[in-house]
Amino acid sequence: MTARRSRRSAAYAALALGLAASLALTGCKSHSSKKSKKTSSSSSYKKNKKHRIIGGGAGAAAGAGAGAAARRGNMCRPVPGWFKFVQLSEPSHVIVKYRNKGSSSCYLYNAPMVFRGDAPAKDGSYDSTKPLGLYEGAPDYMNNHRVEVAAGATAYATIPTKTASDKGKAQNLMYLGVMQPNRFSTQGAANPIHFGRYDQHPSIGATAKVSDWYLSLIQAQSATGSRPVKADK
Repeated sequence: MTARRSRRSAAYAALALGLAASLALTGCKSHSSKKSKKTSSSSSYKKNKKHRIIGGGAGAAAGAGAGAAARRGNMCRPVPGWFKFVQLSEPSHVIVKYRNKGSSSCYLYNAPMVFRGDAPAKDGSYDSTKPLGLYEGAPDYMNNHRVEVAAGATAYATIPTKTASDKGKAQNLMYLGVMQPNRFSTQGAANPIHFGRYDQHPSIGATAKVSDWYLSLIQAQSATGSRPVKADK
């Protein structure tokens, strides 16, 4: 009787041990499955988040490009008759004047693109590689100078001619253009300005430099330290 009880107790113990092992294995699989699902979900979220960030960046770049295109569309045009050189009786500087004769406002960027007619290219036009230098330095890509010229309004730039090399000789023909927003180059082609028999021929040498555009003559003269002199109309 005692032996039978011992065998029965041993059988129960073995059964309990097997059941405990089975439960432990099931719990381990369940934990592993939950961990796998959690890892997969986290990876999917990160991938989707990455796609959203990339998409937003592309949209922002497209928007910036559209804004730049809109600004270029409002650039002032180098129309013949809208530009004028003013040779003053005071020989310290020459004034470049732009009058917006259009029906809407426009933007002038940085400084005028000025080319002398006595340094022509091989085809007889101006040499696009030899514009006058910039008195206030090259345009900064992130913070370029810009003025808005209202319809009928005027903008000014000055060219100091205080030395013999800056003054040069009187020009019969010059070319004027508008600068691109972020580069030291013309937007399109520069237009010729012919000085007839009764025109005042500007004396501008190869070493002369031109200021940025300003909406008042006093500002343009102050930018180059030129003596304030009233220009003709």
